[in-house]
Amino acid sequence: MTPYHPIPRPEYPRPDRQRGQVEGVDWLNLNGPWQFRFDQNRSGVTSRWQNGQEDWQDQIIVPFCWESLAAWGEGDGAGNDHYYSTRCFVSPVDVTKENHRSAERYEVGWYKREILVPQDGAWEGKRVILTIGAADFFTDCWCNGVHLGHHEGGYVPIEFDLTDALSDPEPDGSRRGLLVVRVEDPMDNREQPVGKQWGWYTTTSGIWQTVFVEPRAAQHVKSFRIIPDIDTSSVSFEATCVGRDSDMRVTVEIAPPQGESLTIDLEGERELVTGEAELHPLVLWDTNNPQLHHVVFKLSDAEGKTLDEVRGYFGMRKISTSPADDGPSILCLNNEPIYLRGALYQSYHPEGVYTAANAATLYNDLAFAMRMGFDFLRIHIKLDDPILLYYADTLGILLMQDFPNFGEGGDTPLGRRRFEEMMRAGFERDFNHPSIISWCIFNETWGFGGQSELMKLISPDMPPAPERGEPPIETSTSFQWIHKMWQLAKTLDQTRLIEDMSVVVWEHLASYGHVETDVNSWHFYINDYKAAKEHIEEVVAKTYHGSDFNYIEGFSQQNVPLISSEYGGVGALDGDRDISWSFKFLTNELRRHGQLSAYIFTQLMDVEWEFNGFMNYDRTPKAFGYPPAIINQGNVLPINAPPISRVTPGETVKVEVLSSHFSRTKQENVLFRWQYSGMDSLGKIHSNLARGHSPIPFGHQRVELAKVIEVTLPNEPMLCTLTVAAVTPDGKTVASNYIQQYSSNGPPPEREERDRTLVLRRRVDQWSASNWSGGDGGRDAAIADGSCYGTGAGFFEWEFAVGELDRLQEAFCLRFLMEASSRRDDTPQTDDHRYASQFSLAINGITVLRNLLPDHPHDSRGALSYLRGGKGAYGYLLHATVEEKLLDSVRERAMLDGRLLIRTSVSGAPSGGLTIYGSDCGRYPACPTLMLQSK
Repeated sequence: MTPYHPIPRPEYPRPDRQRGQVEGVDWLNLNGPWQFRFDQNRSGVTSRWQNGQEDWQDQIIVPFCWESLAAWGEGDGAGNDHYYSTRCFVSPVDVTKENHRSAERYEVGWYKREILVPQDGAWEGKRVILTIGAADFFTDCWCNGVHLGHHEGGYVPIEFDLTDALSDPEPDGSRRGLLVVRVEDPMDNREQPVGKQWGWYTTTSGIWQTVFVEPRAAQHVKSFRIIPDIDTSSVSFEATCVGRDSDMRVTVEIAPPQGESLTIDLEGERELVTGEAELHPLVLWDTNNPQLHHVVFKLSDAEGKTLDEVRGYFGMRKISTSPADDGPSILCLNNEPIYLRGALYQSYHPEGVYTAANAATLYNDLAFAMRMGFDFLRIHIKLDDPILLYYADTLGILLMQDFPNFGEGGDTPLGRRRFEEMMRAGFERDFNHPSIISWCIFNETWGFGGQSELMKLISPDMPPAPERGEPPIETSTSFQWIHKMWQLAKTLDQTRLIEDMSVVVWEHLASYGHVETDVNSWHFYINDYKAAKEHIEEVVAKTYHGSDFNYIEGFSQQNVPLISSEYGGVGALDGDRDISWSFKFLTNELRRHGQLSAYIFTQLMDVEWEFNGFMNYDRTPKAFGYPPAIINQGNVLPINAPPISRVTPGETVKVEVLSSHFSRTKQENVLFRWQYSGMDSLGKIHSNLARGHSPIPFGHQRVELAKVIEVTLPNEPMLCTLTVAAVTPDGKTVASNYIQQYSSNGPPPEREERDRTLVLRRRVDQWSASNWSGGDGGRDAAIADGSCYGTGAGFFEWEFAVGELDRLQEAFCLRFLMEASSRRDDTPQTDDHRYASQFSLAINGITVLRNLLPDHPHDSRGALSYLRGGKGAYGYLLHATVEEKLLDSVRERAMLDGRLLIRTSVSGAPSGGLTIYGSDCGRYPACPTLMLQSK
C-alpha cells in the first residue's frame, strides 16, 4: 500500500540527472492543485489571462492530463471500465466510451499557481529554473506576467528561467512568482508525435509529468553522456556546460559498487568537456545483478568553489551481436549470448492515462513482469516517465524504447521535423539508462497509412480531418526518410541496437518491410496452433543472410538478430478473451527455434478496450492455470506437440521434448523426468499411468532434442497429462512443461457397470426440464460448445426412471458428479469471482448439496473446451454423496414418484446463472453422472 502524501508524485523526477536532494530545501515540487480554466475560443492571451488578475474557479491536479480522472481528484474511482473524465469535453453529456476518443474536447488549458522561492541556502546566488517534465503539446509560460518562452513537443522536459521575473524579496527574503502556463493540444494532431493518442486510446493533453523548481548556477552542467566500454574496463564521459570559462574545472566523482571511489578531470574547450576512467575491478551491470556506478559531476571555479553539482549513475554493460554459423546473429549482453523474453508495455493507467498515480505502480509493473518470467519490455510508442527507466535500471530488466509516431496523414515536412526533434531530444534525455538496449524508430506503418482501416473499426465516429495547407508526402518516399532517420539515429547512439521499423506481415503496402536495421523483427497474431507452428517455421526458414524476405525492394537481410517483436493469440480487436492458452503454445513454438534471439508478447496488461494482457487494466492479475514462467524463463523444455490432442484409446504415441537452455547460469548433469497421469470420466485421478527418467544433453545457449517419450493411451475415456522436468543433481527443477491428450473415440457409455457400481450418464442436452429468468424470453436454456447453460436464476432437471435404477434398493451410497460454474455471456479470462451463483442440488426435492459457484472461468484449464474450438470455459467438479438415512429418504421418494429427479438450480443472491459441462468440454472429462454403489 502506498503511504499518503500531500503532493502527488512527490519523488524527485530524474534520478539519472539529479540536483535536488531534499524537497522544500534545495528543490520545490509543484505537483498538486493548480487553478485552471479551459479556453474554448482561444481568447485567453488577448484577455490577458497570463497576468493572473482574477481567480479561476476550476482546479486541476498536476501532473495529470486533463482527460484523466486523477486530474480532477477522481482517480480513486478509476478502473477497468472507467478511465477518462468527461470534464474535458465541450458537451460532456454526449460522451460515451465508444466516442470519447473522437468527441469534441477543449484544446487549450490554462494553469495558475503562486510560489515562494527561497533566496538563502542552496538558492543563494542561483538562477531559479522551472522544469515541466512533459506537457502535450504547445506550452507557454509566464511568471508575474512576463512571458518566459514557448515550447513545442509532448514527451521531453521543458525549462523556463524564472529568476528575472520573480518579485523583489519579501520580508523573509523569499521571492514571489505567479506562474501561468498555457498548453494547447489540437484534436487534429496528425503532425504531432502522439503514439497511440491518435484515436487509439484516450488522448493526453496538458501537463503529464512532474513540475518542479530548483536552483541552478548560471554556469552549470547542462547535460552529460556516459559511455561504458567493458572490453577495456573503461568508461568515457562527455559533458556539455553552459557559461563555463576555460579556467573552470569539471570533475566526475565515481563511486563503484565495489572498490575505491575515484575522481577524474574532464577536459575541453568551454562547452564540451570529455574524459575517461579505467575501472578496477570491472563490475558489470547484468540482468541477474544490476550493479550501478554512481557519479557526481562538479563544475568549479578557479578558486575551487563548486558552482554546480549533478548526480547520476551508469551501468557497465554492453549490448552487441555475434555472427552465427547457420542463421541470424545471436544477441549478446556483456559479450555472452542472451535470449530475451519480452512483453509489450504501453504504460497507460486508468486513473492518470499517461501518468501513473504513484511511482510504486511503475515499480510494481516491472516487478510483476519479472515474476512472470520476463526480463525484457518494449515500451510501446511512448517516451516514458524517467522514474520507470530508473526502476528498470535498478531491477535489471532490459528495455526496447519506441519513439512515438505521428498520426495518419502526418508524414508531411512539418510532421517529419517534429518527429526528428522529438527523436533527438529522446536520445539526449534517456541515453544514460543501462536498461535501454535498443531503440525502435517506427512501429509498423503507423503514421504512414498502415492503420487507416483499423482506425475506422476502432473509432467509426471520428470526423474527417480538416484540410491542411501541406498535403501528406507520397508513401513511396516514406521509406527513404525512414532509412534517413535510422542513419541519423546511428550517429546519435552507437552503443545500442537500432531498429528502423517494427514489421508486421499484414500491412497493405506492397513494399512494406525493413530497410536497414540492427534488428530483424516481425509481428504475428495467430490463435491456432497448427497455423502458428507453420508460420514460425516459415519465417525461420526464410531468415538468413542475403534473403529479401521481410525487407523492402532493394534491401536484404544482414547478419542481425531475429526477433518476434509482437506476437499473441488475441489481437487488439478480438475482445475480452483468455490469453493463457495461446501464450503457452505460441511461446513454446518460438522456444523450439534457437535462431531467435528474443520475443515480445502482446502485452503486459490490458489497456482500455484491449484485453490481451497478463493483468487487467487496473493491475489485478489474471489466472493462467499454470505458472507462466514455465514456458517463459531462461530454461524451457519445449514440446513438439499441440497443447491438447484427441487420441484413440490404447494408441501409442511418441512425443519430442527439446531443451532450450538460455539461462545466464550453465546447468550440467541434468536429469530428465517425465510422468503420465490422467483423470477418468468419473473424476478419478490416475497419477502413475507411466513415468521415467534419464540423463539428457542440456546444451547451453542452444536448442536441441532432449528426449523422445513413448506413451500408450489408456483404454477408456481419460484426459491425460504428460509432465516433463529437467532436474539438477541437487534436486532443483530448472525447467518443466506439460501437454494434454484426450483419450476418447466418442462420448462415454450412458450405462456402465464398474466394480459393483452402476454408472448412469446424461448428455448435457438431455435435461428433462429447465426454467430460467434470464435470456431470450426469460425461460430458455441453451447449448453451446458442449455445455448447457441458463442465465439469471433457474434450474436444470435430469430424470432417471426407476427401471434404470436396478441397484437403487441395494445401494449403500448414491453419488452424483458434474462439472458446473456460474454463467457469463462474454468470455473474459479468469481473474476474480464477481459473478458467483448460489447453487443447490436436490434429488426428488431433497437438497443434498449447496454451495457458492465461483465466477465463470476461462483459461488454459479449460483444455477440453479449447479442443472443441471454444475459448477455454470450464467449471468446478461437484460431488454430491447420499448415504444412510438420507439415502433411505431418496429411495422412498423415488419409488413413490417412479423416477429419480435430479435438479441443479441457482437462486437467491448472487444469481449469476449456471453452466454445466459435457464429457468433452471444460476441464474434466465428466458429464452429469449418477453412480449407485453396492456392497
